[in-house]
Amino acid sequence: MTGDNCMSKFSEYLRELLHSQGESIAGIAKNAGLERTSIHKALKDERILSYTALKKLIRYLQLTLPEVRELTCYYEMLLQGEDLYKIQEAICEILTDLIQLHLTGGLYVSGEIPSVRPSDFPELILGRAQVENAVREIWQYETALSGCQLEIFLPSGCVLTEFLLRLWRNGRDFSVKQLVNFVPSRFGAAENLRLVQKLLPLAFVSESRYFAYYYFENAAVQASVSPMSYFIVTPHFLITLDEKLSAAQVQTSPELLRLYRKRFFKVAEECQPLCSYEGDPLQILEAYMENTDQGAYYTMMLQPCLGRYYTRERIAGQFREEIPEREKLIECSDRRFGILRELTGDYYTIFSEKGLRQFVSDGVEIDLPSELVKPFPPELRLELLRQFREDIAQDKIHGCMVDPEEIPIPPYLTFTCDPRHGVHFYAVQGFSGGAFGCNLHIRDGGIGQSFCKFIKSLPGSRYVYEKERTLQILDGLIRDLQEGSGEGQK
Repeated sequence: MTGDNCMSKFSEYLRELLHSQGESIAGIAKNAGLERTSIHKALKDERILSYTALKKLIRYLQLTLPEVRELTCYYEMLLQGEDLYKIQEAICEILTDLIQLHLTGGLYVSGEIPSVRPSDFPELILGRAQVENAVREIWQYETALSGCQLEIFLPSGCVLTEFLLRLWRNGRDFSVKQLVNFVPSRFGAAENLRLVQKLLPLAFVSESRYFAYYYFENAAVQASVSPMSYFIVTPHFLITLDEKLSAAQVQTSPELLRLYRKRFFKVAEECQPLCSYEGDPLQILEAYMENTDQGAYYTMMLQPCLGRYYTRERIAGQFREEIPEREKLIECSDRRFGILRELTGDYYTIFSEKGLRQFVSDGVEIDLPSELVKPFPPELRLELLRQFREDIAQDKIHGCMVDPEEIPIPPYLTFTCDPRHGVHFYAVQGFSGGAFGCNLHIRDGGIGQSFCKFIKSLPGSRYVYEKERTLQILDGLIRDLQEGSGEGQK
């Protein structure tokens, strides 16, 4: 625990709330049904209150909703550590943003954005609102031409890029290349996750037309003293901007456009590519293997990952007879799932009850394209679930069913991560372009470590069902499959 000279945010805020009551701690403890010593020790960070005790205090003190939220937030920080709490918060927000894209319902929305030629701009545009309006007006004009490409270098987390989502959703045919900077993990993992939160929707909505290139920069060190250190290049315009987007200059010199475009691609070559888009199943399977550590496995998607139970015989039995390169796909799949079969380290698969029930119902694995793989027959589903249930019960794997009120899992993607290879997002059956229609690789160990910490923190947390409840649900589904197959009547 921390000492008196460095008290936790929880103990400081709790002390403030108790003091505002004008009642002794002994009186509060007695009336709330708590031990006086437990409150005293909590105020000194010598003991962490139980969640039940915290709820009793909240009820007795009659806290307002903002007070309850703040106290609960500090309590979670105390339990997990502030860094992990921030990582959990950031990744939950990433998942919430992705699920709100509603990609299964189509990308386009009604109402065309008007496209007019930009008027003459002043020599220097001042004011954030005026700068943003100028950029939007130019993007509207330029993206009206099919095949337009934009090169973008903007401050991290800039809200301007959200306008690109609207343009793509309205059917504009254009591509974007963007330079983005992460900070070294030691300066704040959550900050990088916030940037990832901004980039992922662009990649998924763009239909393979958004490409980001990332590098690392220490935010505490000024990289440039130029008042216009950021820029956007379009087919006909160069826009230079300051860090706060409070000043901008629009130029049309072909020589300047060529100079900035050349500089952009020179820097991009020195950066790491963030996005890649592949539709070839063999390439995707190779990517899975390349980005999976031999020592541990961490994944999240709508359904549980049952890959460790896919023997070569089971794999061969599921691939459709008529598909091209069938034998190569079987061989590559067997090598891919062989890694999971032989895994002796941590195996985490985070999934939803809805996704599991869907698999039990129709036998369709959402991360395997239906045009390549047949639905799993009921008897095989039963075998897989029995093995899965046994491994969870014996703690051979961590199979966690999320509480949908706490974590939303986007139905169109799966992600895997590890501390060395980073984090990797793959489109599945619910994606508008189909399974394997889009995948993104953030090959940074720091971000990979953040996602791994997040997944490893889930068992036993408020984000997932208790192990006993998960096993009860599995038992019920196994009985349903047994009865459906007639096995339960033998």
